[in-house]
Amino acid sequence: MVSLAVPDGPNDRLQLLEAKAKYLSALNDAILRASGQSLIVVDQAGFICWLSEDIPNIFGYEQADGLINQNVDIIVQDLSSSLYLGDYSQREARGVHTDGCFLQLEVGIAPIRSATNGRNFAITIKHITRLKKKRLSSVLRESAAYILDAAFDPMFCTDGEGSIIMVNQAAVNEFGWSQKEFIGQNVRIIVGGDHQDRHDSYMQHYIETGEKKMIGKKREIQARRKDGTEFIAELGLAEIPQKHFDEHIFCGFIRNLTKEKGAQAEIVAKQNLTSKIIEASFDALFVINQHGIIQMVNEQSTKALGWSREEFIGQNINMIMPVEHAEYHDSYLARYLKTGMKNMMETEREVEARRKDGSMFPCILGLAQVDQHVGSDRLFCGFIRSLAREKALERRVTDEEQQNLKNSQEILEQRSTILGILDASFHALFVITEDERIIQMVNQKSCDVFGWTREEFIGQNISMIMTDDVASHHDQYVENYLATGVKKMIGKQREVTAKRKDGSTFPAALDLAEPQAAGLICGFIRDLTQEKAAQADIIREQLLTSKIIDASFDALFVINDGGIIQQVNKASCNVFGWSREEFVGQNITMIMRDNHADKHDTYLSRFLQSRVKKMIGTEREIEARRRDGSTFPCILGLSEVVTNGTTQFVGFVRDVTIRKLLAEAEREASDSLLFNILPEHIACRLKADPSHIADHYDNTTILFADIGEFLLSISLIIFIFVLRAHHACVVGFTDKTSKMSPRDVVSMLNDIFSRFDHLCDIYELNKVKTIGDCYMITSIPSNILEHDGCARVCRFALAMLRAVRDFNDTFPQYGSIDFRVGISTGPVVAGVVGIKRLLFDMWGDTVNVAARMEQSGLAGQIQVTRHVVDNAGSDFTFESRGTLMVKGKGLMDVYILKSAKPNEKWRHSMKGSEGPKLQQTLRCKSTLI
Repeated sequence: MVSLAVPDGPNDRLQLLEAKAKYLSALNDAILRASGQSLIVVDQAGFICWLSEDIPNIFGYEQADGLINQNVDIIVQDLSSSLYLGDYSQREARGVHTDGCFLQLEVGIAPIRSATNGRNFAITIKHITRLKKKRLSSVLRESAAYILDAAFDPMFCTDGEGSIIMVNQAAVNEFGWSQKEFIGQNVRIIVGGDHQDRHDSYMQHYIETGEKKMIGKKREIQARRKDGTEFIAELGLAEIPQKHFDEHIFCGFIRNLTKEKGAQAEIVAKQNLTSKIIEASFDALFVINQHGIIQMVNEQSTKALGWSREEFIGQNINMIMPVEHAEYHDSYLARYLKTGMKNMMETEREVEARRKDGSMFPCILGLAQVDQHVGSDRLFCGFIRSLAREKALERRVTDEEQQNLKNSQEILEQRSTILGILDASFHALFVITEDERIIQMVNQKSCDVFGWTREEFIGQNISMIMTDDVASHHDQYVENYLATGVKKMIGKQREVTAKRKDGSTFPAALDLAEPQAAGLICGFIRDLTQEKAAQADIIREQLLTSKIIDASFDALFVINDGGIIQQVNKASCNVFGWSREEFVGQNITMIMRDNHADKHDTYLSRFLQSRVKKMIGTEREIEARRRDGSTFPCILGLSEVVTNGTTQFVGFVRDVTIRKLLAEAEREASDSLLFNILPEHIACRLKADPSHIADHYDNTTILFADIGEFLLSISLIIFIFVLRAHHACVVGFTDKTSKMSPRDVVSMLNDIFSRFDHLCDIYELNKVKTIGDCYMITSIPSNILEHDGCARVCRFALAMLRAVRDFNDTFPQYGSIDFRVGISTGPVVAGVVGIKRLLFDMWGDTVNVAARMEQSGLAGQIQVTRHVVDNAGSDFTFESRGTLMVKGKGLMDVYILKSAKPNEKWRHSMKGSEGPKLQQTLRCKSTLI
């Protein structure tokens, strides 16, 4: 009996308790060993808290730590459910050894209540015997394990009851369970969908009947990972023959099809998007081969030219050309293919095209080579934009037109590579020795792929399946790895070129692994021929799409339902200044002005919610913004494209800056010409109302000025609100000009009359006309109400004489030029006459009297009537000339205007003055014609 000393203090008591605990633990172990029983203590959830020393050895574990905190079900099946249900009776149970064998156990369960640790359970295990089930051979466990760990695809080995007895590393990586978690579980844990509950019945049906519904076949299933996610996969299942025992062993390989299915969907989506982009184009499109034969057209081509798609396909492109050009077209293509000279290629030019009804129309042709080598032919893409019906060619493509294009497009055939490995494996397998690289084992897929039989493979160097350049170095690669440990090939997957028995080569993916078993290297080879061909088809499809889109005249944008740019063409970069990389991923509002950009995303979201097409399917003029911040007017055509349930929008943008500038220039030129022909007030009235303009004025001042007896006369009328008349004439003009050249005559008159025109602007008068050397002005019509029209005409007359004197001083070579000036005031009728070369003219007795005042006047003098003296005001000095006989009027009192008094108030009310601007005009040099 053990005796313990009495403690003297707290530390002694603690040491005493620890010693007592160790003693009791050792005592429990001794009792258990003596009883021949093993003990496990678990918590109420079934997780192991403590176990006796012999438990790890019973179940094949090296240390007890590997079991602590693990669920008891990993060594005794379905035991935790008994704890949960409160079933504590003794019973037989089945244990699981780490080598895959099952153990027959007798277990007893008893609850343990503790004040501190809650509720635990003690489980006793006794009467351990091995079941009669045979184990897999050591060859299968030690050799097959490292071979299959190098496989690309997950592998599972199960017994006849569906329990997993072996998995490879690929299965662990794909499904998320560890190898220990897999072993002993039913294989249905990796089966998803509605197959999980029926899986065991499939296997039992085969074992009982021998009918191979799944065995030896491949099929698609839903697989399920540890985290519950599912994916589509291909299952290949085979039974492993057993020579020495009658147990059923099954091997299954699973290939994840997620990427393959995604690639197939991506190809279809890209095709649909390409078709809809082409159909959304404003312009007619043709794709022809190197012989000029039409391969594809869009709906716009049928509308523009009149033939149907069926009538176009297979015909020579010269069917749309004028007869005189059609016979030479094939020689143009042949010359380009032979010489490479791009006379027409990658350019835009104006040509004539022919419709089905034989009519011709002008158009712009853009031509580009699509692909250098597509089969045996080259392809060329051409866009045609009609210049006669540009608006019709810019209509959006309707849903019906998009469907027609889908029906005419060939859908790219989907390709998949079905590769096999050993038995249920998808790939060729080779096992070679490390030292000599001699082939030890191959599978049937290796024979199928390379053409040799198993007997021809075994014992040969692995270099037999390599090309000459790789074979000569292969042995050295492996030796370097074994010597240095640097894994240039081992444990990595890389692309190589493999060689068949017939000498042909093919691209392949090689994966090498060094097994832990002595002296072997395992390699899987996957044929990449079909994948490379599929990649080449995708590249050609993308190249065709890119060329077609980039050949468009207009900027193109493809955006998603959030307004983010997915794709642009070359014209977009040229027009806006951003590169493709800068466009893609940005919001389309980057090309909009701020007042539209803030609202754009709401436009899209409102359409997606209401489906009301305010912008979609229409064309409208907007202001667009370039990268440098400048804006320009453009036409926007927007269409909706739905592919595989995904909504995108395709927009074409056409810059109309030049068109608007030309229209504005034409309008300004027209207005400028009209304002030069007519008084400004009359021109504005004529633009607002083109009907006849005819007015009566009660009091108008009219002036005539004449150089003399020239074969023509020069008239000027100056028009303001108060109505008066004035006439001037150059004395002796016929004699002076008879000795001058026509050039000098016109130059002299241009200089003098230009001075008078400037004075008209200063005194706000209107020039009516010039007839030869006669110049006529009037004080009406005026844009503002004035009461001093007669005074301004008188001041204008005095300024005219000063301008003539200045001209004589500046150009003495013309001699002395004198004007006769006549002014009259009274009622007139004024209006615009004619429909060509419009003329504003005036009629009435006042006009005739002004002309008579000029004709009977004195050289260098201004002769006026009594009405002018009465209306001019006190600012002017007049001298009576007496009474004259005037034709058509009889005797009239006439006066000579001598001078004008300064009047600052009136002077500041004028829009101009006789200051520096007038002096500069008076002193300008004559402009020679």
